[in-house]
Amino acid sequence: MVSRLLPVLQRLVPSQRKKVVVGGFDPSEAYLAALEIRKRITRLAFLGCVVVPVVLSTIFYGLLAAPRYSSETQFIVRSVSSQRASGLEMLFRTFGLSRTVDDAYAVQKYLQSRDVLRALQDRGHSIENVFGEKGDFFSRYPRFWRQNSAEARFDYFLDRVSIAEDTVKGITILKVVSFDRNSSRNLAKEMLSLAEEMVNKMNARAQRDIIDVANSEVRLAEARTIEAQASLALFRNRELLIDPSKSSLGVLETIASLSADISYASAQLRELRLTSPASPAIPSIAAKISTLEERVRIERAKLTGGTDSLSEKMASYEQLSLQRELAEKSLASAMKSLDLARQEARRQHIYIEEVVSPHLPDESTEPKRLRGIFTIFVFGFAMFSIIWILSVGAGEHAQ
Repeated sequence: MVSRLLPVLQRLVPSQRKKVVVGGFDPSEAYLAALEIRKRITRLAFLGCVVVPVVLSTIFYGLLAAPRYSSETQFIVRSVSSQRASGLEMLFRTFGLSRTVDDAYAVQKYLQSRDVLRALQDRGHSIENVFGEKGDFFSRYPRFWRQNSAEARFDYFLDRVSIAEDTVKGITILKVVSFDRNSSRNLAKEMLSLAEEMVNKMNARAQRDIIDVANSEVRLAEARTIEAQASLALFRNRELLIDPSKSSLGVLETIASLSADISYASAQLRELRLTSPASPAIPSIAAKISTLEERVRIERAKLTGGTDSLSEKMASYEQLSLQRELAEKSLASAMKSLDLARQEARRQHIYIEEVVSPHLPDESTEPKRLRGIFTIFVFGFAMFSIIWILSVGAGEHAQ
């Protein structure tokens, strides 16, 4: 404070001031010169940090900056599902409809991708046409400080198109800002249409993948069934048997019939030996019994004897029959899975539900002119304050 009042006092009472000269150098004059330099620096800093930026920003926002029109659309990505909700979940969503968070993120990323930019250009909504005609020198495309490249177009596209999400309600908000009201609405509509096409492609691919997997299982089960049926047919042709179990029943019936004949002949032979030991019929009956017993042994050998017996054939036949039965059950299960996959593909349909349609703006919302000027003033004044504090500190240090 004393250092600031000293020059004033020196001007008011110069006669009372006693000059001190050391070696031809007057410290008070040097101090006054430094103070004057500091004042000039302060004035220049205020002029450069506050006055000039505010004047330039006023000229730009008041005369040069082109009006910008924003069009906004809101939508929800939903999926139709047959899964039942339970507990408190029933209170927050309708049966059969649910938000798909992952798919919503995928749609949002797609709307801010180079793919959607290329699709817009293919449909006549190029960056040059939409943002290059009515904009001002500093805001329109291409910007004078960048080349007209793919990266420059993509960066400019991200500056003019914004995606936001209401995480509580699950609503995605798409906002497009351009220099023409019709261009903003048309671009928002086209981007929403591209999002729907992208969702339809996701649906088609998901349905195709589900059905392809089920079809591959059906084809595999069909191949197994055909192979099992062919093996069984080859066995029947080789062994000349339709069903070994039925053939074994015939052999058992033959053995039973022969055993009955043997019993009858044996009883007849015993009776003749008791009543007529010298009867000439005894040898013939005994021979008949021997023949019947031999036939019984042959028939029994068909059932249990050797590798060519019916029991071996029956074991092979039962194994082949079991393989065919399992293959048929597997085929039936695969066919059922295919039907379920088709139903599931129809139920798991993702779609975009439009909440707010793109509107035609009737008034420009950007740039925020007063806010921009005030912001530049605040930042400039803050910079000036820093410079002033540093200069004052340096002056006091020098004093």
